[in-house]
Amino acid sequence: MLRRIDALGAAGLAFFVANIAHSLDHQRQGTERLTTEVMVGGTIITILAVVTLVLALRRHPKAPLVAAAVGLWTALGVTSSHILPHWSAFSDPYPDLNVDALSWLIVLAEIGAAAVLGLVGLRGLLRRAPRPASV
Repeated sequence: MLRRIDALGAAGLAFFVANIAHSLDHQRQGTERLTTEVMVGGTIITILAVVTLVLALRRHPKAPLVAAAVGLWTALGVTSSHILPHWSAFSDPYPDLNVDALSWLIVLAEIGAAAVLGLVGLRGLLRRAPRPASV
């Protein structure tokens, strides 16, 4: 029997799809310019996207915590890597690379989907937090 997908599952699925689109876009652009650090970081994010999606769809008790951590960390990491000027081996700054509009759309979709995933995860954590007793 299929269950309806909840907000966390939907956010996890959106993040997973955006992450795969971003990975495929890197293949389209060519990966020869990417540092090992960027490649490893992207691979870790993809693995975390899969784990987060599976936990969310199974409604695992840890899913909100994982979603909050993965989503917010990824939004920050991808922004730091692709939007900020070059700052380290983790940099792949799109403004310096003159990438096309499709690449910008995809990276912004991944950042947005990651942020939404993180916020939905935080909301789930807050809903489960014990409420103080009324006096």
